Amino acid sequence: MKILDYAKPQDLEEALSFLSKAPEATKILAGGTDLIIQLRSRETEAEYILDLGGLEELKQIRLEGENIILGSMTTFTQVEEDPIIRKHVPVLAAAAGSVGSPQIRNRGTVGGNIANAAVAADSVPALMALDAKVKLVSTAGERVVELVEVPVGLNKTSIRRDEILTEIIIPVPKENTLGAFIKIGRRKAMAIARLNLALQVTFEADRIASARLALGAVGTTAYRVPEVEELLAGQVLSAELVDKACKTVNEVVANKLGSRPTAPYKKTIAAAALRRAFARLNAAKEGGAGR
Repeated sequence: MKILDYAKPQDLEEALSFLSKAPEATKILAGGTDLIIQLRSRETEAEYILDLGGLEELKQIRLEGENIILGSMTTFTQVEEDPIIRKHVPVLAAAAGSVGSPQIRNRGTVGGNIANAAVAADSVPALMALDAKVKLVSTAGERVVELVEVPVGLNKTSIRRDEILTEIIIPVPKENTLGAFIKIGRRKAMAIARLNLALQVTFEADRIASARLALGAVGTTAYRVPEVEELLAGQVLSAELVDKACKTVNEVVANKLGSRPTAPYKKTIAAAALRRAFARLNAAKEGGAGR
């Protein structure tokens, strides 16, 4: 299939107008770290390319009331280094810093990571654990949806072809909230995750007021784990509680993967990763860390 037209608009209105002409035949180019490879290998085809690289309005990170607004075209390097992110949601900074190589982090975008719906996307579990939402805009209007509702299958999302993901909206965590991001790959650097995990826990005195756990690369999409979240809520963090949570996540992953050959390995590393996340939270709690 031949590419008939390419556009790099300077504002969102122009971008939406271009996309609305032939949404089914248009591919949106963000950082290009996935799409360019897919086009060259003919894994995907397009008649029109919409390059969002000129939209400076989508490259900002700001505090707005009780939310952090993350432009969809912010790169992983921006996210990793941004003072707002590092102060309020360091779990997301850690996830962004785990992505690929410095070159990939300099080009790859958070919006592209979400829209591409790769099963091992590193930013998605962290954003899910942060209760993030996304803003989707088309010429017909805009809608805000929970991030957990966006991935619907392997490389499939609920984003319509005429929509552009413009913002990620992250509620500022409550005081005494701690987070941990764990990534397990075949090597220490530049690895695609065999499993990634994000844990956010809010404490009230010695008890867990609420917990949010999300997993990636252990199913066709990233997902939250309410079985563990409900187990932790209202409890005092202890070795026994950690053991129960790890056993539960082991069972959840086993059920998700069924008879797949990777199931025995992944349910084991899921439990190990969660145990490691708790160890980091405990160390941070004893050290007096917290938002």
